[in-house]
Formats: sequence, structure tokens, C-alpha cells
Amino acid sequence: MSQLRRLQRLMQLPAYLWAGILVIAMLLLLTLATRSKPIPGALRVDRAQLSLPGDPSVADRVVALPHEWAPSRRDWGGLARYRFSLPEDLDEAARREGVGILIPRVGVGFQAKFNGEVVRSQCWPVSSYVYCDAGLQAQMVWIPAGLLRPHWGDNVVEIDVAGQPLRIGGLSDLRVGPSSVLQDRFKTLSWWQSDLTWMVAATAFMMGLLSTLIWLRIREPLFGLLGWGLLILTVRLALSTTISLSGGFAVWDYLHKVSFTLYCGFIYLFMSELFDFRQGKVRKTVIAMMVIGPFCIALTVLLEDYRIYRVWNGAILLMCLLAMLIVFRRARWGLNVNQRLMVVVGLATTITGMRDYFVVHLLVPGDADLRWMTPGSLVLMFAMGWVLTRRTAMAFDHVSLSNAKLLRQVDEREAELRSLFERLRLVESQRVLEAERRRLTRDMHDGLGSQLVQALNVVRGGGDQVDSAAVADMLKHALEDLRITLDSLEPMEGDLPTILGTLRQRLAPALQAARIELEWQVQEVPPIPGLEARGVLHVFRCLQEVFANVLKHAQATRVAVRTVHEGDHVELSVCDDGVGLGRFDGQVSAGRGMGNIRLRAAELGVDVRFEDGRPGTCVRFRFPLRPGARDCD
Repeated sequence: MSQLRRLQRLMQLPAYLWAGILVIAMLLLLTLATRSKPIPGALRVDRAQLSLPGDPSVADRVVALPHEWAPSRRDWGGLARYRFSLPEDLDEAARREGVGILIPRVGVGFQAKFNGEVVRSQCWPVSSYVYCDAGLQAQMVWIPAGLLRPHWGDNVVEIDVAGQPLRIGGLSDLRVGPSSVLQDRFKTLSWWQSDLTWMVAATAFMMGLLSTLIWLRIREPLFGLLGWGLLILTVRLALSTTISLSGGFAVWDYLHKVSFTLYCGFIYLFMSELFDFRQGKVRKTVIAMMVIGPFCIALTVLLEDYRIYRVWNGAILLMCLLAMLIVFRRARWGLNVNQRLMVVVGLATTITGMRDYFVVHLLVPGDADLRWMTPGSLVLMFAMGWVLTRRTAMAFDHVSLSNAKLLRQVDEREAELRSLFERLRLVESQRVLEAERRRLTRDMHDGLGSQLVQALNVVRGGGDQVDSAAVADMLKHALEDLRITLDSLEPMEGDLPTILGTLRQRLAPALQAARIELEWQVQEVPPIPGLEARGVLHVFRCLQEVFANVLKHAQATRVAVRTVHEGDHVELSVCDDGVGLGRFDGQVSAGRGMGNIRLRAAELGVDVRFEDGRPGTCVRFRFPLRPGARDCD
């Protein structure tokens, strides 16, 4: 149980502490892995006779290995020949298996001869018009047992080395022994120099491409800086392990050197954006170095003076250290978890870069065959990916919280709107009821009220001699008007045939009493919009006026009511066979009846026409089935 609690406490440690533990472990492993140590069963060759075939004025001499031509300027591009004999005390296994010669570094092209016979070559012959550098990977020379001479001193190895300006020119110390003994060391060097580098390059490319695509989508500066920095790192790593490429050597070498400057610049800008520190002077200096860097390296290539590039790289490392010190001084560990993680990993990566700089550029003792910055860059990439993943997750959480808050606010606003809408609906309902009440009051006042007043006046004015028939006729008309008003209140949903059928029941007795035949030709038609209670009453009043004219003035014997559906209209016509409009001397058209019909039709948006039927009169109403569908004539 106690062990479980300890494990739980360990799992609760912040990410930056875990990163610190892992980084320390990584540095210790790198120290152990790159420590120079003898290979059991193999001998070290640390001296060779040097001759310069292209310069006879220089005498042959014995030099110590590793040997580097022009270590300061690195401007040597000639040919050197290193010659040595196989050690006398080689293991007998070498005689049975064959001899292996491990060359950790050679630059940039070489050719190995054993007893005058070429047994291995790489990037040979050297050409300035082709990029090829054998020094990027360890080389192994295999000498079959059949080529060995009985006396070891008679077995001579010659290694011709061709240099290239601005690259390491020379030969490292060698390991000689049985092939099986050197195989493990050769595999280790190959994995470190080639496989690991390609793995880091592939990781940088995938992360850089993904970050760039995310940046193009959301325009977050952190993703853009990281994406461009890792894509540039991909170029540098690819050129650090690719032995041969088509094209000029100077072009690829220039691109290899420039990529390091741009990579360091983008990574610093990423860190600066992540920490959100206002390092104005440092930031401007880094941007200036990213701009000046390509010109400085171009000057290095033009003058073929490696010291310029060495000083430039030293300035980059000093700038990285300065930025780290400023972070420590200003933050004083008042950082969040992500920032602390990047401080730890960034410091470790800076240490790996400094180690490679001192060993490779300043020739400080150490195993220059194994570079520390490659695994350091891998750790830095993973840390940056972890930080961006956490930031993205936190952003998603923030978006989720914001969405939840927004949804609550929307729900609250919807509830308020529903409440407000309900209040508005009640107000509108009250307004409609009030308008309907006023309309009914007006109609009853103009129709029913007027008729009742007339009947009352007849009763009052007649004294004892009241014309009961006239009073009854007035009351009958008043009652009929009340019934029509009440009928208009029935819901008919714009159904014109139903409206006409209701009116027919009220008018049929009057027509029968006047001996006028009713010809009913009402067909089913589409519902007419706008025929609510008020519209129905307008239709009733219009038709009531039309039939009143027929009964009083037309002297007709037949009246026909028709409905026809024509496109966007429904036509209602009332035609009689009476005297017609011409014989009526214009009284009907000039009277109040036609005017009332036109006014009510206009309120409904209905076209009305009065036609002389010869014989008789036709009144035609055209109801639109959709808004704006009015007649053009």
C-alpha cells in the first residue's frame, strides 16, 4: 500500500520536474554513449605517414591521428595520402576472418588501397559540381583474408583523402581488427549518424507540416513559428546525413549552414511567443541575425574562411544563453507548467548545442563522431509538441466552457423572448378584439341601429295609427342584418363557397317572394387569403347591396351566381336578366350602393366591375389568391 502511495505521489509531479529528470538522464546517457573507449579485440591506429601527391615540395612526414588539414580556416581542397602498416599484434581471428578498418570520420572523399589494390572508395573523385561528403557517416573497409600477406609488416594500407573548402578535411584515428569485432561499433555509429538523424528529420517534418497546416487554418502565431522552424530543421538534418546530391557543392553547403541560423531564430521566436515576455532588444537582435545570417554565411563561402562561420555559430549560442538568463531573471520561476517545461528542455538543448560546438568547431577533446544536438532536438520537439497539445486542449476546454455559458445565455434570452412574445401576443389579441369590437359596434350602429331607430320613429310618429306592416318590415330587415353580422363571425377559413352558401340561406326567401329564379353555379375554388371575420362581413355587405339592387330596381326574373378559378384569381359574378345599367339612367352607378361596394372591395384588395349584360347587369368580383396578384386592366 505504501508503494502504491509513493507511485501516486510520483505521478502527481509536475511535467517540468519529469522533464528535468528525463533530461538529466538523457545527458548522462549521451555522456556515456559518446565516451571514447577502446574496442575489445581491436587496435587503434593513431599515427600514419602523410604525403601530398599534388605538392612535391612538401616532404613526407608522420602525423598523429586524428589529423585535420587547415583546422582554423578549413580552406584546404587538395589531396593527401595516409599510409600505415597493419599492426603486428593483431588477433589471429583477423587472419581467419579478414581485417576490418573502421574509419569514423574522413572528408570529404576517400579511396582506400590495400597492398596497392583499391578495396573501398566513397565520393571519389571529388568534384565541386557534385555534392558528396563521405564524412557525414562512418566508413568501414573490409579486407578479405585472401589478400593478406603472411608477414603483417608487408600489409600496407593507403587512404587517399580529397578535401573540400569549408568542410573537415583529413582523417580520424582508425580501429583495426577482425570484422566481427568492429561490426557492433560500426552499427552504433551508423545508427547514430544516419538512422537516428533520419528519424529526427521525419519527426520534424511531420510535426512541422502539421503545425503549418494548423497555422494556415487558425492563424495562431505559435503554430506558424514552430512549423517553419521544424521544416527548416528537416532540411538541415536531411543535408547532415545525405552523402550525395546532384548539384553544386557550394549551394547545398550554403543551405546547410543557413538552415541552422534560421532554425535557431524560429525556435527562439516560438519560445518568446510562448512566454509572452517583452524581450524587445533580444527579439529584435534575433530577427536581425536571421536577416544578416545568410549574408554572413555567403561571406564565409566567398572568402573560404571557416573562422567567420565559427564565430557566427558562437554568437548564436551566446544569444541563446542570454535569452535563457533573461527568462530566469525576469520569471524567477513565476511560470506556468508549460513554460517551466520549456525552460528545462530548452536549457538541455542549449547544452547539447554547446557541447557539439566545442568538440566539432573548437576541437575540444571529445567524440566528434557522435553529435549530441540530434537527440537534443528530438527531445525539444517532443516538449514543444506536448506544450502545444496542452495549450490546444486548454483552448478546447475554454471554448467548451464559453459555449456552455453562451448556451445558458441563449436559453435565458429565449425565455425572455418567449415571455415578451407572450405578452405581445396578449396585447395583440386585445388589440384585435378591441378593433373587432369597434367594427361590430360601427356596423351594428350603421345597420341594425339605423333600422331600429327608423322603426322607433315610425311607432312614435304614428300615434294610435301605427303602420304595423311597415314596422314589421323594418324589424324584419333589422333582424336579417343582425343575422348576417353574426354569420360573418363564424370561422370559414377563406372558403368562398361556404360564405356564399350562408348568404344564400338569408336571401333565398326574399328572391322567392319577388318571384325571381336563383341560378346557383358555385364551384369549389381554392381558399382565399384574407377572408377572416371582417372580410366575410365585407363580402356579405357587397352581395347584400347587389341583391338589394336586383330586388328594387332590376325588374329581373332570374339571377345567376357563379364562381370560376382562373390562374391566380377566383372570380365571383352575380348576373341578372333585368333592365340593365343603360335603362336605369345611371342612378345605380351614381348612388350610394355602388360606392359602398367599391369601398368595401378596395379594403379587401378585390377588383370589382359593373357590366351591362344586354339584357341585365353583371357585377364581377376578382379575388387574388396571392399578394400582389392584381389585375392589370
